[in-house]
Amino acid sequence: MNFKRISAAGLAVAMTASTAAFAAETTHPGARVRPMLISANPFAGSFNKVLILNGEELTGYTYTKETPGSWETEEVSVELANIANAPTGYVPLRAVAQADHGSASWYKDENQSFFHFNGVSIVVDFSDMSISMNDEKVEEAAALIHEGVTYVPVSVLEKVEGVTVTDTSTDEVESYEITTPNGTPIMKLAYQLMETAGLGANMKNSPEELEQFWGEAHGFKAEFMTEGVVFTGMMTTPDTLAVGKVAEGKLEDLKAAFESYRKQQADTFSWYLSQNLPKVENAKFVTEGDWFMFIIAENADEAVELFTDSVKALTEAE
Repeated sequence: MNFKRISAAGLAVAMTASTAAFAAETTHPGARVRPMLISANPFAGSFNKVLILNGEELTGYTYTKETPGSWETEEVSVELANIANAPTGYVPLRAVAQADHGSASWYKDENQSFFHFNGVSIVVDFSDMSISMNDEKVEEAAALIHEGVTYVPVSVLEKVEGVTVTDTSTDEVESYEITTPNGTPIMKLAYQLMETAGLGANMKNSPEELEQFWGEAHGFKAEFMTEGVVFTGMMTTPDTLAVGKVAEGKLEDLKAAFESYRKQQADTFSWYLSQNLPKVENAKFVTEGDWFMFIIAENADEAVELFTDSVKALTEAE
C-alpha cells in the first residue's frame, strides 16, 4: 500500500499529546487493577475516513464504559464521524476489532490497551506507543491515542493471518477495504445465528481444533465436515452452535458425534445448574442440502428457522 508520509516531527508531537491525554483520562477515582474499559470522546468530531469491513461500511460502534467510583457500567454508542480524525494511514483499532467480533480493554497500572482481533492479542503500550501482537513487538509501527481512541497504522491489521487490506483512497477521501476470515458466508451466518439464538461469548473452534477436544470423547473427526465452525459453551452453560457443510457420506457419523456431546451435556446439567437442562433437551440437529446446524440455546427454534431460510438464499445465490 502507498501511504502519504508523516513527518517524524509531526508524529512525535502527536504521540506526546496523545500520551498526555491518555494519562489525564486514567486518573479518575474509579481506576482499579482490574481491566478498565476504553472510553472514547464521542464528540471530538472530524473523522472522515471510509472503512469497509467484509463488504459493509463501518459507521459506528457500541462499547461499555465504567462509571467512575463504582463497579457499574453503561453502554455508549459512538458514530465514527464523531470521533477525532487521525493522520493518513491510521485507523481506530477498537472500531475494526469490535466490528469483527473482537474486543478491547485497558489496564491503568500497566498503561496498556489490549485488543482481540481475529484470534490475535494486540497490545498497545502507552509508555512508548509500541504495538505488540501475541507478545511480539511490531517493528517500525507506533500507535496514537487521541480523545480516548486508539489508532494504529492500517498496515498492522495486515499482519494478522487471513486479514487483507486494500487501499481504495482517492484524492477526495481516504478509504480502505478490510477483509477477514469472519467475512465468509459460513462465518457471517454463524454470528447471525448466535445473535438470534441468544448465545453469548462462546469459544470458537475450527473442525481441526474440535477434533482435538472431542475426538476421543465423542468420536468427532474434522473430515466429517468440508468446512464449518463450532462455538462451544463455557463450564456454566451448555450453549453450543455448530454450522457448516457435511462431507459426502459422513452425515450419520457427524450426527452421532453431536448426539454423544448432547448426552454428555444432559448428564452434566441434570444435576449442575439444572435450569439449563431444558435447553439441552431441546437441542436441534438440522440439515438443508449439504449444510447442517447443531444448536443448544435458549432460542433454538428461532435459530432453526433462520438457518433454513438463510441456507436456501445462499444456495439460490450460488
